[in-house]
Amino acid sequence: MTPELSDDYILACMSAKRTTQFLPDPPEGLRKRHIYIIKICYDLSLELDEVRVSDVAEKINMTLPSITRNITTLEENGYLRKEENSEDRRVVNIILTDKGLALYKEDVYGFHKKNSELLKDISEEDMRNTIKTIHKIYHLMEKEYMES
Repeated sequence: MTPELSDDYILACMSAKRTTQFLPDPPEGLRKRHIYIIKICYDLSLELDEVRVSDVAEKINMTLPSITRNITTLEENGYLRKEENSEDRRVVNIILTDKGLALYKEDVYGFHKKNSELLKDISEEDMRNTIKTIHKIYHLMEKEYMES
């Protein structure tokens, strides 16, 4: 790879990062990261019988205190509720409320459904290769610059 191609790659990443501006605006009192947490809670609920706060933190690589603050905001706004874990009372599970599920369907699923139509002319293979390449480059750069 040439230095010029590396520069082109970084510029493309800057453009890619700007695509997040097209995410739907969250409801009042929430931020875009809250919508992302709702998405992660939904995804985890499809995989696990009980979704713990620590599961969400691990999935999105956030510290427990940080995720706890965000989950508290979501709970205060009625998008999820906390309950004791069935096996360990010290552990807290989180469950999306009807309001949280509705937000997921409107903002997350709806956005991706619209995007799938908008991006229909990009082949699935091209999209998967792009995603795979971005992750591969990120991990190489992370290893070089973060672990050094």
